[in-house]
Amino acid sequence: MLKTLFGDLGPRPIGAGYAPTEVAFAATAVLEEAAPPAALPREHDPHVVDVFVSGSPAQSIREHFTKSRADLGSAPSMITLLDPSRIWAPAVVKALSDATGQPVEKLHLRERAALRTLAVIERTAVPRRASGPLKIYHADIRVSGLDHDEIVNALAERSHMTAVIVGALQPHALDALLQSLLIATQQPDWHCPWVVFLLPPNAGAMRHRILSQAWPARVRATTLTETLNGASTVWNTVLSAWEACANAPTFAAAAQAKLLDDSAVTKALFGLVRTEGVIACGVVDLASGELLAHDSRDSLTFDLAARARRLTAARRVFSQGGGEYGAESEELMVTQGARIELLRAGLPPPTRFGLVLMLDRRLANVPLVRFKTLQAEKHLL
Repeated sequence: MLKTLFGDLGPRPIGAGYAPTEVAFAATAVLEEAAPPAALPREHDPHVVDVFVSGSPAQSIREHFTKSRADLGSAPSMITLLDPSRIWAPAVVKALSDATGQPVEKLHLRERAALRTLAVIERTAVPRRASGPLKIYHADIRVSGLDHDEIVNALAERSHMTAVIVGALQPHALDALLQSLLIATQQPDWHCPWVVFLLPPNAGAMRHRILSQAWPARVRATTLTETLNGASTVWNTVLSAWEACANAPTFAAAAQAKLLDDSAVTKALFGLVRTEGVIACGVVDLASGELLAHDSRDSLTFDLAARARRLTAARRVFSQGGGEYGAESEELMVTQGARIELLRAGLPPPTRFGLVLMLDRRLANVPLVRFKTLQAEKHLL
């Protein structure tokens, strides 16, 4: 049994007189099941398949994934690597294949009339003990213009996470990339909940530009800062993002309540996290303890959610115990070694959101931090 990029491909005898018939790619099941008449397995490599298309390959992939990955909750875990530089994603796929012993499966999309290559889609799988394999996809697009973006977006929109490897991308190229992703994420076909951008160190302006975009409420855009000096570094960063995203709460509660605006949250946290001594900060649901949004100086802070849950639980216990005059506290501060944990619940009712901060005890000016939280709260009103 041969393997196509997207599923199982049954062996097919290829005679000397074989001529692929013109078929609509959307009508085939090459993405997950059996090979279409126009799919030609290469003689010397069972993991490479040529597919000749007469219609739009992006729309065909989109229509197929609409059926095979209609429910992301039950679909196999999938990460799409988006790499405009074409440097890191192929290296990551190959390195994972070498490390796990899993093959790199390739699908060559070719134009039926001119036989030119439109894209080469690569996939490998990372076995996991606790759950099914994690599928890693990458599309090397050989065409320019709208077709380029459409093929990439067709893969990304049904992924569980899209990792955008920005690296040293020039500002104008980043703007074009953001515009394409913003348009794609606003379409009804987009279902990928997480878009993670991998940025170089000291990219504060770039990070702010990304997070200040008008991302839809159902899409969580975040950034990671890392010096990309090898395929293993890139993969470790992507894997860290995957683990954080898999365990993070969604922004659904805030979106449904319509009490918080994404752009206002981004603006509030962007100013707060740049206060001296602030390591990380976020918006927390005071009722459930869920961390709804967060920001940090360098990268994702994985334990901020746990700290937010502890602080909100402690606040509830204090309130239930009576407190002073039975009132709920507006601020709770906990000092642990070199760290200070601070919960601010100063927003007026019926707002049920607060601010949680993690501070460096040696550097933080607590009165200044309190003043900055008051400014941040004004953006959230």
